[in-house]
Amino acid sequence: MAEGSKSVNLGTLSLEQLTEVIKQLNTELEYLSSSYAQLGRAHVKFLGCLNSIKETVKAENEERDMLVPLTTSLYVPGKLKLGNGKVLIDIGTGYFVEKSAPDAIEYYQRKCEYLQNSVESISGAVEAKSSQIRAVQSVMQQKATDQNTKSAPASA
Repeated sequence: MAEGSKSVNLGTLSLEQLTEVIKQLNTELEYLSSSYAQLGRAHVKFLGCLNSIKETVKAENEERDMLVPLTTSLYVPGKLKLGNGKVLIDIGTGYFVEKSAPDAIEYYQRKCEYLQNSVESISGAVEAKSSQIRAVQSVMQQKATDQNTKSAPASA
C-alpha cells in the first residue's frame, strides 16, 4: 500500500511507519485532487468553446456587432462575418488550426468527452486514496488504543 502497487499488512507496521504511510497517502491525495480540479477547469473551458461555436455560427449572427479582444482588458468593435464557415481553434501551446464549424464542434466534443472520462477516472482514484487513508487511520487508532491499554495496567 505504501509503495505503489506493493501490498503491506498494516497490522505489522509500527505507529511511526503508519504515520509515514499516512503522509505519503496525503501527498498522493493532494496531487490527485489538484489534477481533478485542473481537469475540471479544462472541461468547463472546452464546454464554453463548444457552446460558443454552436451559438456563433448560426446564420442569424452574420454581420452581428461584437467586441473583439485585443488583450484581456482591451476590446475593439467589430462585425461577425461567417463567410466561409471556418473558425480558428487553439489546439494548445499557441498553435491554432483553421477548421470548418462542424469539424471544430466535433473536435471540442471529443475533447469534452475525453476530459469527462479523465475527471471520472481521477474521481475514482481520489475516492480509493481517501479509503486507504481511512484504513490506515483506523489501524493507527487501534494500535494507539492497544498501546494505552498495555501501558495502563503497568502503571497501576
